[in-house]
Amino acid sequence: MRYIFFLLASAILFSSCQNFFSQTIDTDLPDYDQGLVFHQLISDIDDTIRLELSKKLGVFEPTKTDKDWFVTGATVEWWQDGQKILVLTPLSADSGFVYVGKFPSPLIIGPEYEIWVSHPNFETVRSTQKIPAKATDVQQLKLVREVANDPSGSTLNELSFVIKDNPNEQNYYEFQLSTNQYYYEYRGMDPQGTPMFDTISYTYYTGFENTFDQNIVNGTRGGILLSDQFFNGQDYKFIGRFYAPYNDSGSADTSTYRLAIRNVTKEYYQWSVSYNKQYNAQGNPFAEPIAVYNNLENGLGIFAMFNEQRFTIK
Repeated sequence: MRYIFFLLASAILFSSCQNFFSQTIDTDLPDYDQGLVFHQLISDIDDTIRLELSKKLGVFEPTKTDKDWFVTGATVEWWQDGQKILVLTPLSADSGFVYVGKFPSPLIIGPEYEIWVSHPNFETVRSTQKIPAKATDVQQLKLVREVANDPSGSTLNELSFVIKDNPNEQNYYEFQLSTNQYYYEYRGMDPQGTPMFDTISYTYYTGFENTFDQNIVNGTRGGILLSDQFFNGQDYKFIGRFYAPYNDSGSADTSTYRLAIRNVTKEYYQWSVSYNKQYNAQGNPFAEPIAVYNNLENGLGIFAMFNEQRFTIK
């Protein structure tokens, strides 16, 4: 008898829960500031610019197609020391939200560069940057392949180099290592019934493992960031280990690597650190909200410049 009563009570409770969880509540969506969004990173060795423009969206605002957040019909201008020197143009009719242009002269240290983005439906967005001081001297660059294995048996390589920090100024650096990776994409059968594949190449940013240097913090795209706060004007030696690319043949790593060493602005440093933290917190309901650094007036995103050196390591 008690068992029957328990089943009856459970059925009533479950039915009530179903009704509770299927309720529809009418409410007004919260207001938010309309505005343009873009992320524009420029190196001193760039001779072209490409800007992808979107807009802010509300948390519950529907987005059915790309056109719901991309913005076309804007005017994008590049200024140098208060003079407009370039107006970007849409990439194509189908990609009108991508604005491109070629700089009329090389980017140099000293001038103040500005980017202006205007649109009849939004407030004009602007931001200002200068290229940081000349990139530091890099010495003793060395790659040691298969220097160790992790507990699971995966192979680790080791990269090391020394930078000569410029004295009497606050410097920020980014180190980023990449290589080309490949995969095969099936393209169907040829007339003889043989499978056809295309080899697709993409850039793989390796990232560094077990970097215990307290000067270093993680940034975007596998980059690591460094402030010279504790070694201003002194030599700094970096040592970092990273996983060798996987290959199913079991052969030794022979990859060609590309190392970028950059002097970055403080704004870039702040943006990259905060962006990486927010990315890592996604999907974690217990993580505290993280605000990504923004330096666009009347907009959302980042405009940052850096001085860059590139090295090929074979």
